[in-house]
Amino acid sequence: MKSSSPSIGADAAAEAMIGDGKHYVIMGRPESGYSMKVRSAMRFKGIAHEWTARCLRNERLFKDNAKVQLIPLVFRPDGTATQDSTPILEELERDHPEPSLHPQDSSLRFLSELIEEYGDEWVNKLMFRARWAEPPDQKNRGGTLARGMLDGHPLRFFAPIVARFIVRRMIPRMSFAGANQNNTPLLIDSFETLVEVLNTHLATRAYLLGARPSFGDFGLWGQLHQCFIDPSNKAILVHKGPSVVAWIERMLNPSVEGEFETFDALAPTLRPLFAREIGPRFLAWDAANAEALRKEKPQTELEMGNQLYFQKTFKYPAATLGILKNKYAAASGDSRLREFLEDTGCLPYLVS
Repeated sequence: MKSSSPSIGADAAAEAMIGDGKHYVIMGRPESGYSMKVRSAMRFKGIAHEWTARCLRNERLFKDNAKVQLIPLVFRPDGTATQDSTPILEELERDHPEPSLHPQDSSLRFLSELIEEYGDEWVNKLMFRARWAEPPDQKNRGGTLARGMLDGHPLRFFAPIVARFIVRRMIPRMSFAGANQNNTPLLIDSFETLVEVLNTHLATRAYLLGARPSFGDFGLWGQLHQCFIDPSNKAILVHKGPSVVAWIERMLNPSVEGEFETFDALAPTLRPLFAREIGPRFLAWDAANAEALRKEKPQTELEMGNQLYFQKTFKYPAATLGILKNKYAAASGDSRLREFLEDTGCLPYLVS
């Protein structure tokens, strides 16, 4: 619920809108793919909202309303607060159904929802690795985070010192995201593969499923937008993915430019994304993580191609894999979808 005592120095305009019955308020950061994902979706749907960057000035407001230390924190028009970008988008779709984030074709809808989860849970690793592994990226992102955190604060002149502490704090977290030394070559190859196949797919269309954005666009874009604002991954995108860059820029203010394409029209260039990335990497890891959790193993290990991949076992992706399985079960009556998922190696991970 809304904080009873506003934080000193918080964005007054945004805070005044909390609970006004008209506006959503997004408390996020431009360096957060999940925050940007939610903002892009609200822009697409034409939902009245205000953006306020989380910083020390409004930290009390955040702590009074957040259940976990994650952004975005979204205040609904009635003043209640919610977190977690995927459920937020689902809630927005329910309460503001037009323009829809989903195609009517149930098979395409499932592929879109699977891409959204791939973006959130796997592409985030690809972004996180480069952001905190490479010195130019560390310096750039540590600096923007420090300056943003101290914006308008009396201690803002200490931002360069704070930036160094942020970098030191984030580097050890890389292993939790799977970005350890062992996995690095695989993650680098995964990013370059994604850019390659996505560039081909987007060369002839504005969005993933045609001439309008879908659920999958927002999840994948949130993380690739972050890659585009980091020096190392941006260089790869500019060099190898001009169509991806155009899509990244388009998704800042997405719009309906036409209709969704048909399953048959999309399948040829979508297939490599599923066959090379979503199946053998994301879903393989997701299923191995769920199995490790079931067996109470603290570390998840699996073979990806001829390489060993390992990282800490987590509860959240195991839960969302269960949700994906349920969504597939609801759409599995379409033989085209089953054949597509079987051909791309995704199906075994989606059936119990």
